[in-house]
Amino acid sequence: MNQFSDEKIRISYGTGIVLGLIKARQDVAPTTAYLLWDKGCIGSCSFCPRANGNQREERLSRIIWPEYSFKQILELLTSQPKPFERVCLQTGFNPDKTGQLKVLAQTLVKNGLTTSVTLSPSQTDLALELLDYGIDHIGIGLDGASENTYSLHKRKNWHEDWPKLLQLISKAKEKIEVHLIYGLGDSEEAFCKTISAIIDAGGRISLFALTPVNGGNPPDLSEYRRIQIFRYLYENSRINLDQCNFDGEKLVAIKTGKQPAIEMLDSGACFRTSGCGNCNRPYYNEKPGQKFFNFPRSLTAEEFSLALDESGLFNSDFIGQQD
Repeated sequence: MNQFSDEKIRISYGTGIVLGLIKARQDVAPTTAYLLWDKGCIGSCSFCPRANGNQREERLSRIIWPEYSFKQILELLTSQPKPFERVCLQTGFNPDKTGQLKVLAQTLVKNGLTTSVTLSPSQTDLALELLDYGIDHIGIGLDGASENTYSLHKRKNWHEDWPKLLQLISKAKEKIEVHLIYGLGDSEEAFCKTISAIIDAGGRISLFALTPVNGGNPPDLSEYRRIQIFRYLYENSRINLDQCNFDGEKLVAIKTGKQPAIEMLDSGACFRTSGCGNCNRPYYNEKPGQKFFNFPRSLTAEEFSLALDESGLFNSDFIGQQD
């Protein structure tokens, strides 16, 4: 702890409200404490306002991350009753700061906090080391789902990082949550195939919609709803790729056998935030008042019905029982 007594750390705006550091109202409170430790990320992701060492930027995605004393934050997180069930430590990619990151992660674990850490795909050795320290889950920011989008938006080598990621998953299995962003240019078919490869290897998916803070446009909501449906059904072993039909790389049909598809979607659980346990990431991809890409709470019956309609899969015989 001594190494971090005088350190500063960023927390998400919503986390600050729950901890009593920010006086504001929020419609949906975060169920995980989101921390950001970034000492100058040397990554150059096209969609990230903190890329290329930009430490002054207060935003990550569309969330504001004010800075506080780490000592103060740790005291609040460990106060009883604990305000959160999980801490998510998001990190910038800076190999020169790896030693400090290890101490920070160990400090959180030693203080009894269930902790997830997000890393870059090239940090697979570090991921295993942190798991040995007692970190509960590791999130890997793959983001792009194909060689083309990975090269264009992450500016990294897919042929180096993808095999390393699969190797990490083979060792740590469901302890690895792979972050994928829909809206970077991957087709629905390519995206679904990458999801299936990760899940088949033993990993899990944290699904994001592109938030165009650096320009561009968010993904089409109907496309995103279809990706959510596929991710949920596949991750819960309710379908396989052979049951999915693609036309022009668009997901147009899912045949679900005897059980009605709507029952398999668990009243909208498929449309909720995916990731580590207790993670809901409210307003990470959209502003308050806009439609949710990832619902941070349970859906009402009306919201579930609307999300099904938005997917376009329930407007015909595209999804349902096989003949």
